[in-house]
Amino acid sequence: MSIYASSSIGTTTNTITFNGTTFPIFRVQSRRPQQRNVRDLDINIPFENGISDFETLIGKVAYIIEGTMYPGGESQYDEGLARLRKVASLEISQEDALSDGGYVPYQYSEFNQDKIIFVKVLYVDIPESTRKGLVQPFKLVCKIKDPTIYGSVLNQASTSTATPSASTGTAIFPFTYPIVYGASTYSVTADANNTGDLPVYPIGITIVGPVNSPKITNNATGEYLEVSVNLGSTSDQLVIAYDKDSLRVESNGVSVINQVTSTSKFFKLQPGSNTITLTGTSIGTGSYATLTYRSGWPLG
Repeated sequence: MSIYASSSIGTTTNTITFNGTTFPIFRVQSRRPQQRNVRDLDINIPFENGISDFETLIGKVAYIIEGTMYPGGESQYDEGLARLRKVASLEISQEDALSDGGYVPYQYSEFNQDKIIFVKVLYVDIPESTRKGLVQPFKLVCKIKDPTIYGSVLNQASTSTATPSASTGTAIFPFTYPIVYGASTYSVTADANNTGDLPVYPIGITIVGPVNSPKITNNATGEYLEVSVNLGSTSDQLVIAYDKDSLRVESNGVSVINQVTSTSKFFKLQPGSNTITLTGTSIGTGSYATLTYRSGWPLG
């Protein structure tokens, strides 16, 4: 990646493009995201910052974006300062529908691959001075939601085009039971390829009926998620979404988290190929599972 390759931060309401060609130009000299300690920079961070931020970041690892603004004139100087401050606006960061609780994407390219990291800008350090004319250095002090670098492409692994396969389990007993024993299971498989080198949580899992007691298995680890619900038709859906600090399991919009079996595990996708299998006590025509995910790398 060139040190002046284009990157951006924010959502559609407060995006800033770094190393662009339109004035004011925000130049950032960084090859990849770096972890820095706030105390090292001796920057005073407010004890509280935002509706959900009630603990200080002093002495903790933060994310620093350092750069220089090159405006084309006085008006662009004022515009540039306003845009830098806006990316840290508490009103926007907390209420923007495209942000995740105030965490916005910082996107850049490395080795011809687009990557993304989710940060919340807590503090804009702009020591305004006329020593260099209109040229203005700046620092964006950010809080990191998850110390993981993700691929900017949202991938999908779907079983919608696969053909279910059936298997029947039988057992021979030395005596006769009053009922017939035997279980038929059906499975559909898709591949989720994590091209990074770090295990990641899936963004979401959607299962469409008809399927009874759907079970999603990651064959790379043997871990599975099983929910004791019946999706009777193709209009019925089970949605599962989780990460390190959130969990949602809903059937047709109603929480069924209490129906997750005790042996289930909210698995991660391992680096490389992850064969994802949908099984159930029965699966009808039109049933499928879709898993969305991003590849992941550790923040260095």
